[in-house]
Amino acid sequence: MEKIECKKVSISTRQLLDCDNGVWRGGKHVIETAATPLANQPSPYIKGTYDENKIGAVKKIAIKSVHNGKDIAVFLEWESPTPNLKIKDINIFPDGVALLFPFKNIDKTPINEMGTQDYPTNAWYWRPDFDEKPKNQVSHGLATSLYTEKSSLVSNSKWKDGKWRVVMARPLKASRPGERTVDLAPGKSIGIGIGVWEGANGERGGVKAFSKEWRALVLEA
Repeated sequence: MEKIECKKVSISTRQLLDCDNGVWRGGKHVIETAATPLANQPSPYIKGTYDENKIGAVKKIAIKSVHNGKDIAVFLEWESPTPNLKIKDINIFPDGVALLFPFKNIDKTPINEMGTQDYPTNAWYWRPDFDEKPKNQVSHGLATSLYTEKSSLVSNSKWKDGKWRVVMARPLKASRPGERTVDLAPGKSIGIGIGVWEGANGERGGVKAFSKEWRALVLEA
């Protein structure tokens, strides 16, 4: 399985949330993405109105992750010709990006269906209209995603020169009441996937580009 290293650093979480901090220069892992299959969409409207050949406008996304022993931060960068910050029209939606993690056995958790009833997934979901407070989601398969009551996630984002740069951060071990999420620890690894939405392409909900296979996020001890 392809690995993404999460190095340990000695800087504050506030510094990690700076998209321009030097820690994010170089060493990024580029992941190719593909359109989500229309056959997997639960909505007959989506199946009948979208062209699968035009879904998945974002073809690749760069990722880098570090932790400081207390919090983990993930930097994401992808090309987006214009920033779409909110719903503007019936065909224009906010841009977005999400990280997906399996709660249990990675081999039994299908990434293209966001898990199953017995093998759920946890997503960290960012959009520009969330005011730098990403949503924490739990899914037990297609069309089952629900936001948890609380979220420890924070973010910082910047659009510049035709690219989005987003940093999401969270305590390694989240403990807020009502927040169901994966626990992370130095020296351990966890599966990770990515979804990304280009709002100008009408992408929303399950219509997006995504990484077709799990990668292993390996946290340095």
